Amino acid sequence: MNIFSKKILSNSLWMMVEKFIAIFGLIFVTSYVAKYLGPNNFGKIAFTATLFGFVQTLTWFGNQEILFKRVSRNPNSGLRYLFGTQNLRKILFLICTMPILLGLYYYSDFLTLIFGMATALAAYFVTQDVYTIYNNAVLHSYINAIVNVIGLGVALIVRYLIVFFELDYAFLGIPIVLTALIPYLIKKYIFNRKQYIKPISLKPYRKYYLGAGSALVLSTLAVTLYTQVTSLMLVALTSTRELGIYAVAVTLGTSWAFINTSIITSVLSKIYQQKKNYVSYVMIAKLNAVVVVVSLIIISILVILGEWILNFLYGSDYRDAYELILILGLATLCSGLGTISARFLVKEESYSYISKKMMCVAITALPISYVMIYNFGLIGAAYSVLIIELLSLTFFNYFYKNGLLFKIHFFPIFKKSLKSQS
Repeated sequence: MNIFSKKILSNSLWMMVEKFIAIFGLIFVTSYVAKYLGPNNFGKIAFTATLFGFVQTLTWFGNQEILFKRVSRNPNSGLRYLFGTQNLRKILFLICTMPILLGLYYYSDFLTLIFGMATALAAYFVTQDVYTIYNNAVLHSYINAIVNVIGLGVALIVRYLIVFFELDYAFLGIPIVLTALIPYLIKKYIFNRKQYIKPISLKPYRKYYLGAGSALVLSTLAVTLYTQVTSLMLVALTSTRELGIYAVAVTLGTSWAFINTSIITSVLSKIYQQKKNYVSYVMIAKLNAVVVVVSLIIISILVILGEWILNFLYGSDYRDAYELILILGLATLCSGLGTISARFLVKEESYSYISKKMMCVAITALPISYVMIYNFGLIGAAYSVLIIELLSLTFFNYFYKNGLLFKIHFFPIFKKSLKSQS
Protein backbone atom coordinates (compact mmCIF):
# COMPACT_ATOMS: atom_id res chain seq x y z
CA MET A 1 0.00 0.00 0.00
CA ASN A 2 1.47 3.31 -1.10
CA ILE A 3 0.67 6.20 1.26
CA PHE A 4 2.06 8.78 -1.20
CA SER A 5 -0.24 9.44 -4.14
CA LYS A 6 0.98 11.92 -6.74
CA LYS A 7 -1.22 14.68 -5.32
CA ILE A 8 -0.15 13.99 -1.71
CA LEU A 9 3.52 13.93 -2.70
CA SER A 10 3.14 17.19 -4.61
CA ASN A 11 1.36 18.82 -1.67
CA SER A 12 4.06 17.64 0.73
CA LEU A 13 6.80 19.04 -1.50
CA TRP A 14 5.06 22.40 -1.74
CA MET A 15 4.74 22.57 2.03
CA MET A 16 8.41 21.66 2.39
CA VAL A 17 9.49 24.29 -0.13
CA GLU A 18 7.53 26.95 1.73
CA LYS A 19 8.93 26.00 5.12
CA PHE A 20 12.45 25.48 3.81
CA ILE A 21 12.60 28.96 2.33
CA ALA A 22 10.98 30.38 5.46
CA ILE A 23 13.37 28.62 7.84
CA PHE A 24 16.41 29.24 5.65
CA GLY A 25 15.70 32.95 5.43
CA LEU A 26 14.61 33.18 9.05
CA ILE A 27 17.78 31.52 10.35
CA PHE A 28 20.07 33.87 8.44
CA VAL A 29 18.23 37.06 9.31
CA THR A 30 17.49 35.93 12.87
CA SER A 31 21.18 35.28 13.37
CA TYR A 32 21.85 38.79 12.11
CA VAL A 33 19.29 40.19 14.55
CA ALA A 34 20.54 37.99 17.40
CA LYS A 35 24.04 39.36 16.98
CA TYR A 36 22.64 42.89 16.90
CA LEU A 37 20.45 42.49 19.99
CA GLY A 38 22.65 40.17 22.06
CA PRO A 39 21.32 37.17 24.05
CA ASN A 40 19.53 39.30 26.66
CA ASN A 41 17.35 41.38 24.30
CA PHE A 42 16.91 38.48 21.89
CA GLY A 43 15.51 36.55 24.83
CA LYS A 44 12.79 39.22 25.19
CA ILE A 45 11.50 38.40 21.71
CA ALA A 46 11.49 34.71 22.60
CA PHE A 47 9.63 35.45 25.84
CA THR A 48 6.79 37.36 24.15
CA ALA A 49 6.54 34.67 21.46
CA THR A 50 6.10 32.10 24.24
CA LEU A 51 3.31 34.09 25.90
CA PHE A 52 1.31 34.53 22.71
CA GLY A 53 1.74 30.88 21.84
CA PHE A 54 -0.72 30.30 24.70
CA VAL A 55 -3.06 32.96 23.29
CA GLN A 56 -3.18 31.24 19.90
CA THR A 57 -3.92 27.90 21.56
CA LEU A 58 -6.80 29.32 23.60
CA THR A 59 -8.19 31.19 20.59
CA TRP A 60 -8.34 28.07 18.43
CA PHE A 61 -9.96 26.31 21.41
CA GLY A 62 -8.80 22.88 20.33
CA ASN A 63 -10.49 23.12 16.93
CA GLN A 64 -7.59 23.21 14.47
CA GLU A 65 -7.51 19.49 13.85
CA ILE A 66 -11.31 19.29 13.88
CA LEU A 67 -11.41 22.03 11.24
CA PHE A 68 -8.77 20.26 9.14
CA LYS A 69 -10.57 16.92 9.36
CA ARG A 70 -13.93 18.50 8.49
CA VAL A 71 -12.57 20.28 5.42
CA SER A 72 -10.75 17.09 4.33
CA ARG A 73 -13.99 15.12 4.41
CA ASN A 74 -16.40 17.78 3.13
CA PRO A 75 -14.92 21.09 1.91
CA ASN A 76 -18.26 22.92 1.78
CA SER A 77 -19.23 21.91 5.31
CA GLY A 78 -15.73 22.74 6.48
CA LEU A 79 -15.90 26.21 4.94
CA ARG A 80 -19.18 26.99 6.68
CA TYR A 81 -17.64 25.91 9.97
CA LEU A 82 -14.45 27.91 9.37
CA PHE A 83 -16.27 31.16 8.66
CA GLY A 84 -19.15 30.56 11.04
CA THR A 85 -16.72 30.67 13.96
CA GLN A 86 -14.55 33.58 12.79
CA ASN A 87 -16.06 36.22 15.08
CA LEU A 88 -15.89 33.86 18.04
CA ARG A 89 -12.14 33.56 17.55
CA LYS A 90 -11.85 37.35 17.57
CA ILE A 91 -13.64 37.54 20.92
CA LEU A 92 -11.53 34.76 22.44
CA PHE A 93 -8.36 36.42 21.18
CA LEU A 94 -9.19 39.77 22.80
CA ILE A 95 -10.13 38.12 26.10
CA CYS A 96 -6.77 36.31 26.21
CA THR A 97 -4.60 39.15 24.91
CA MET A 98 -5.57 42.12 27.06
CA PRO A 99 -4.37 40.70 30.42
CA ILE A 100 -0.97 39.83 28.92
CA LEU A 101 -0.45 43.28 27.41
CA LEU A 102 -1.48 44.93 30.66
CA GLY A 103 0.93 42.71 32.55
CA LEU A 104 3.77 43.63 30.19
CA TYR A 105 2.88 47.31 30.50
CA TYR A 106 3.07 47.29 34.29
CA TYR A 107 5.76 44.71 34.97
CA SER A 108 8.21 44.70 32.04
CA ASP A 109 10.42 47.20 30.25
CA PHE A 110 9.49 49.26 27.19
CA LEU A 111 11.23 47.00 24.66
CA THR A 112 9.50 43.87 25.92
CA LEU A 113 6.15 45.68 25.72
CA ILE A 114 6.81 46.73 22.11
CA PHE A 115 7.75 43.17 21.14
CA GLY A 116 4.65 41.97 22.99
CA MET A 117 2.34 44.32 21.07
CA ALA A 118 3.91 43.31 17.74
CA THR A 119 3.63 39.62 18.57
CA ALA A 120 0.01 40.13 19.62
CA LEU A 121 -0.85 41.63 16.22
CA ALA A 122 0.93 38.80 14.42
CA ALA A 123 -0.89 36.22 16.55
CA TYR A 124 -4.23 37.86 15.71
CA PHE A 125 -3.72 37.40 11.98
CA VAL A 126 -2.56 33.82 12.51
CA THR A 127 -5.73 32.96 14.43
CA GLN A 128 -7.90 34.55 11.73
CA ASP A 129 -6.07 32.79 8.90
CA VAL A 130 -8.53 29.98 8.14
CA TYR A 131 -7.26 29.92 4.55
CA THR A 132 -4.12 28.02 5.55
CA ILE A 133 -6.17 25.19 7.06
CA TYR A 134 -8.46 25.06 4.02
CA ASN A 135 -5.60 25.01 1.51
CA ASN A 136 -3.74 22.26 3.36
CA ALA A 137 -6.86 20.13 3.73
CA VAL A 138 -7.78 20.28 0.03
CA LEU A 139 -4.13 19.72 -0.94
CA HIS A 140 -3.60 23.24 -2.29
CA SER A 141 -0.60 24.00 -0.13
CA TYR A 142 1.18 25.60 -3.08
CA ILE A 143 -0.92 28.72 -2.40
CA ASN A 144 0.29 28.88 1.18
CA ALA A 145 3.84 28.30 0.02
CA ILE A 146 3.92 31.12 -2.50
CA VAL A 147 2.21 33.81 -0.41
CA ASN A 148 4.06 32.91 2.79
CA VAL A 149 7.37 33.25 0.99
CA ILE A 150 6.28 36.68 -0.29
CA GLY A 151 5.36 37.79 3.21
CA LEU A 152 8.52 36.38 4.70
CA GLY A 153 10.67 38.01 2.02
CA VAL A 154 9.23 41.46 2.72
CA ALA A 155 9.60 40.97 6.48
CA LEU A 156 13.18 39.76 6.18
CA ILE A 157 14.15 42.73 4.00
CA VAL A 158 12.64 45.14 6.51
CA ARG A 159 14.40 43.36 9.38
CA TYR A 160 17.71 43.42 7.55
CA LEU A 161 17.39 47.16 6.82
CA ILE A 162 16.59 47.93 10.47
CA VAL A 163 19.75 46.17 11.60
CA PHE A 164 21.85 47.52 8.71
CA PHE A 165 20.95 51.14 9.53
CA GLU A 166 21.24 50.41 13.27
CA LEU A 167 17.77 51.75 14.06
CA ASP A 168 16.25 51.53 17.52
CA TYR A 169 15.55 47.97 18.68
CA ALA A 170 11.82 48.77 18.90
CA PHE A 171 11.55 48.95 15.09
CA LEU A 172 12.11 45.17 14.98
CA GLY A 173 8.47 44.83 15.98
CA ILE A 174 7.45 45.85 12.43
CA PRO A 175 8.71 42.71 10.63
CA ILE A 176 7.15 40.53 13.34
CA VAL A 177 3.75 41.87 12.28
CA LEU A 178 4.47 41.78 8.53
CA THR A 179 5.39 38.07 8.65
CA ALA A 180 1.76 37.22 9.49
CA LEU A 181 -0.14 40.18 7.99
CA ILE A 182 1.03 39.99 4.37
CA PRO A 183 0.30 36.26 3.82
CA TYR A 184 -3.10 36.65 5.50
CA LEU A 185 -4.16 39.48 3.19
CA ILE A 186 -2.95 37.73 0.03
CA LYS A 187 -4.55 34.38 0.91
CA LYS A 188 -7.80 36.17 1.75
CA TYR A 189 -7.76 37.94 -1.62
CA ILE A 190 -7.08 34.71 -3.55
CA PHE A 191 -9.77 32.80 -1.67
CA ASN A 192 -12.43 35.48 -2.17
CA ARG A 193 -11.83 35.40 -5.92
CA LYS A 194 -12.64 31.68 -6.08
CA GLN A 195 -15.17 31.07 -3.30
CA TYR A 196 -18.41 32.58 -2.11
CA ILE A 197 -19.78 31.81 1.33
CA LYS A 198 -23.51 32.29 1.73
CA PRO A 199 -24.77 33.95 4.91
CA ILE A 200 -25.02 31.29 7.62
CA SER A 201 -26.44 30.93 11.09
CA LEU A 202 -23.58 31.46 13.52
CA LYS A 203 -25.11 30.15 16.73
CA PRO A 204 -24.98 26.39 16.00
CA TYR A 205 -21.36 26.67 14.86
CA ARG A 206 -20.40 28.64 17.95
CA LYS A 207 -21.96 26.01 20.19
CA TYR A 208 -20.20 23.20 18.35
CA TYR A 209 -16.89 25.11 18.35
CA LEU A 210 -16.98 25.46 22.12
CA GLY A 211 -18.53 22.04 22.71
CA ALA A 212 -16.27 19.97 20.46
CA GLY A 213 -13.26 22.07 21.34
CA SER A 214 -13.80 21.78 25.08
CA ALA A 215 -12.61 18.17 24.92
CA LEU A 216 -9.44 19.20 23.10
CA VAL A 217 -8.63 22.69 24.35
CA LEU A 218 -7.14 21.41 27.59
CA SER A 219 -4.99 18.97 25.66
CA THR A 220 -3.80 21.58 23.15
CA LEU A 221 -3.18 24.01 25.99
CA ALA A 222 -1.26 21.26 27.75
CA VAL A 223 0.81 20.73 24.60
CA THR A 224 1.61 24.44 24.48
CA LEU A 225 2.44 24.39 28.18
CA TYR A 226 4.78 21.43 28.08
CA THR A 227 6.51 22.68 24.92
CA GLN A 228 6.87 26.23 26.25
CA VAL A 229 7.33 25.52 29.95
CA THR A 230 11.08 25.27 29.44
CA SER A 231 11.24 28.83 28.16
CA LEU A 232 9.17 30.09 31.08
CA MET A 233 11.29 28.16 33.57
CA LEU A 234 14.50 29.53 32.07
CA VAL A 235 13.26 33.09 32.54
CA ALA A 236 12.08 32.35 36.08
CA LEU A 237 15.19 30.44 37.23
CA THR A 238 17.91 32.10 35.17
CA SER A 239 17.52 35.16 32.89
CA THR A 240 16.51 36.30 29.43
CA ARG A 241 20.15 35.79 28.38
CA GLU A 242 19.85 32.02 28.86
CA LEU A 243 16.49 32.12 27.09
CA GLY A 244 18.15 33.91 24.16
CA ILE A 245 20.77 31.14 23.86
CA TYR A 246 18.08 28.49 24.24
CA ALA A 247 15.97 30.18 21.53
CA VAL A 248 18.89 29.94 19.12
CA ALA A 249 19.33 26.25 19.96
CA VAL A 250 15.62 25.67 19.36
CA THR A 251 15.81 27.46 15.99
CA LEU A 252 18.65 25.27 14.74
CA GLY A 253 17.72 22.05 16.55
CA THR A 254 14.03 21.97 15.65
CA SER A 255 13.72 24.10 12.51
CA TRP A 256 13.77 21.02 10.29
CA ALA A 257 10.55 19.74 11.89
CA PHE A 258 8.70 21.29 8.94
CA ILE A 259 9.83 18.32 6.83
CA ASN A 260 8.06 15.88 9.13
CA THR A 261 5.04 18.17 9.49
CA SER A 262 4.67 18.55 5.72
CA ILE A 263 4.73 14.81 5.15
CA ILE A 264 2.41 14.09 8.07
CA THR A 265 -0.16 16.75 7.15
CA SER A 266 -0.40 15.67 3.52
CA VAL A 267 -0.67 11.94 4.26
CA LEU A 268 -3.22 12.50 7.03
CA SER A 269 -5.77 13.89 4.58
CA LYS A 270 -5.77 10.42 3.00
CA ILE A 271 -5.76 8.59 6.34
CA TYR A 272 -8.75 10.61 7.58
CA GLN A 273 -10.73 9.41 4.56
CA GLN A 274 -9.91 5.76 5.28
CA LYS A 275 -12.77 3.79 6.86
CA LYS A 276 -11.03 0.43 7.39
CA ASN A 277 -9.16 0.34 10.70
CA TYR A 278 -6.42 -2.06 9.66
CA VAL A 279 -5.63 -0.06 6.53
CA SER A 280 -5.25 3.01 8.76
CA TYR A 281 -2.87 1.10 11.03
CA VAL A 282 -0.71 0.12 8.08
CA MET A 283 -0.59 3.69 6.80
CA ILE A 284 0.27 5.05 10.26
CA ALA A 285 3.07 2.48 10.65
CA LYS A 286 4.56 3.39 7.27
CA LEU A 287 4.31 7.08 8.10
CA ASN A 288 6.15 6.45 11.38
CA ALA A 289 8.96 4.71 9.49
CA VAL A 290 9.30 7.60 7.03
CA VAL A 291 9.54 10.14 9.87
CA VAL A 292 12.19 8.09 11.70
CA VAL A 293 14.39 7.78 8.61
CA VAL A 294 14.09 11.46 7.70
CA SER A 295 14.79 12.55 11.28
CA LEU A 296 17.89 10.38 11.69
CA ILE A 297 19.38 11.81 8.49
CA ILE A 298 18.85 15.38 9.70
CA ILE A 299 20.21 14.64 13.19
CA SER A 300 23.35 13.13 11.63
CA ILE A 301 23.87 16.34 9.65
CA LEU A 302 23.47 18.37 12.86
CA VAL A 303 26.12 16.26 14.59
CA ILE A 304 28.60 16.87 11.77
CA LEU A 305 27.89 20.50 10.87
CA GLY A 306 25.99 21.93 13.84
CA GLU A 307 28.92 23.53 15.64
CA TRP A 308 30.27 25.14 12.49
CA ILE A 309 26.82 26.49 11.54
CA LEU A 310 26.34 27.92 15.02
CA ASN A 311 29.68 29.70 15.07
CA PHE A 312 29.26 31.00 11.52
CA LEU A 313 25.75 32.38 12.01
CA TYR A 314 25.60 33.51 15.61
CA GLY A 315 29.15 33.90 16.89
CA SER A 316 30.87 33.06 20.15
CA ASP A 317 28.15 34.58 22.39
CA TYR A 318 25.92 31.64 21.52
CA ARG A 319 28.49 28.82 21.61
CA ASP A 320 26.71 27.14 24.54
CA ALA A 321 23.83 26.29 22.21
CA TYR A 322 25.64 23.50 20.31
CA GLU A 323 25.11 20.64 22.75
CA LEU A 324 21.50 21.72 23.17
CA ILE A 325 20.96 21.51 19.40
CA LEU A 326 21.72 17.78 19.28
CA ILE A 327 19.45 16.98 22.21
CA LEU A 328 16.63 19.05 20.74
CA GLY A 329 17.10 17.23 17.43
CA LEU A 330 16.24 13.94 19.16
CA ALA A 331 13.30 15.64 20.85
CA THR A 332 12.06 16.75 17.42
CA LEU A 333 12.13 13.13 16.23
CA CYS A 334 9.96 12.13 19.20
CA SER A 335 7.69 15.11 18.58
CA GLY A 336 7.14 14.09 14.94
CA LEU A 337 6.12 10.58 15.93
CA GLY A 338 3.98 12.01 18.71
CA THR A 339 2.17 14.21 16.20
CA ILE A 340 1.23 11.15 14.16
CA SER A 341 -0.13 9.41 17.26
CA ALA A 342 -2.10 12.50 18.27
CA ARG A 343 -3.64 12.86 14.80
CA PHE A 344 -4.52 9.16 14.85
CA LEU A 345 -6.40 9.68 18.12
CA VAL A 346 -8.26 12.59 16.49
CA LYS A 347 -9.27 10.29 13.63
CA GLU A 348 -10.57 7.86 16.25
CA GLU A 349 -12.42 10.80 17.85
CA SER A 350 -10.89 9.86 21.18
CA TYR A 351 -10.99 13.44 22.41
CA SER A 352 -11.50 12.50 26.05
CA TYR A 353 -8.37 10.34 26.06
CA ILE A 354 -6.37 13.09 24.32
CA SER A 355 -7.47 15.63 26.90
CA LYS A 356 -6.63 13.42 29.87
CA LYS A 357 -3.33 12.34 28.36
CA MET A 358 -2.11 15.84 27.58
CA MET A 359 -3.09 17.11 31.00
CA CYS A 360 -0.98 14.34 32.51
CA VAL A 361 1.90 15.29 30.21
CA ALA A 362 1.62 18.95 31.18
CA ILE A 363 1.50 18.17 34.89
CA THR A 364 4.53 15.90 34.53
CA ALA A 365 6.39 18.52 32.49
CA LEU A 366 6.38 21.11 35.26
CA PRO A 367 8.44 19.20 37.84
CA ILE A 368 10.70 17.69 35.17
CA SER A 369 11.54 21.12 33.73
CA TYR A 370 11.99 22.69 37.15
CA VAL A 371 14.30 19.99 38.48
CA MET A 372 16.38 19.74 35.29
CA ILE A 373 16.81 23.51 34.84
CA TYR A 374 17.38 24.18 38.55
CA ASN A 375 20.14 21.56 38.74
CA PHE A 376 21.67 21.65 35.24
CA GLY A 377 20.76 25.03 33.73
CA LEU A 378 20.69 25.25 29.93
CA ILE A 379 21.63 21.64 29.27
CA GLY A 380 18.95 20.57 31.71
CA ALA A 381 16.41 22.59 29.74
CA ALA A 382 17.18 20.65 26.56
CA TYR A 383 17.10 17.28 28.30
CA SER A 384 13.79 18.14 29.95
CA VAL A 385 12.24 18.69 26.49
CA LEU A 386 13.58 15.34 25.28
CA ILE A 387 12.29 13.49 28.35
CA ILE A 388 8.85 15.09 28.11
CA GLU A 389 8.51 14.37 24.37
CA LEU A 390 9.59 10.76 24.89
CA LEU A 391 7.08 10.23 27.70
CA SER A 392 4.32 11.82 25.62
CA LEU A 393 5.13 9.58 22.66
CA THR A 394 5.37 6.33 24.60
CA PHE A 395 4.20 5.94 28.21
CA PHE A 396 1.19 8.26 28.02
CA ASN A 397 0.07 6.86 24.65
CA TYR A 398 0.32 3.18 25.47
CA PHE A 399 -2.73 3.07 27.75
CA TYR A 400 -5.02 3.71 24.79
CA LYS A 401 -7.14 0.66 23.85
CA ASN A 402 -4.90 -1.90 25.54
CA GLY A 403 -1.71 -0.67 23.91
CA LEU A 404 -3.00 -0.07 20.37
CA LEU A 405 -0.43 2.65 19.69
CA PHE A 406 2.31 0.47 21.16
CA LYS A 407 1.35 -2.24 18.66
CA ILE A 408 1.32 0.25 15.78
CA HIS A 409 4.77 1.54 16.81
CA PHE A 410 6.04 -2.03 16.62
CA PHE A 411 3.85 -2.98 13.67
CA PRO A 412 5.93 -5.87 12.23
CA ILE A 413 5.65 -7.73 15.54
CA PHE A 414 1.93 -7.12 16.08
CA LYS A 415 0.78 -7.18 12.46
CA LYS A 416 -1.39 -10.28 12.83
CA SER A 417 -2.85 -9.13 16.13
CA LEU A 418 -3.85 -5.78 14.64
CA LYS A 419 -5.41 -7.41 11.62
CA SER A 420 -7.50 -9.78 13.73
CA GLN A 421 -8.84 -7.10 16.06
CA SER A 422 -9.85 -4.65 13.32
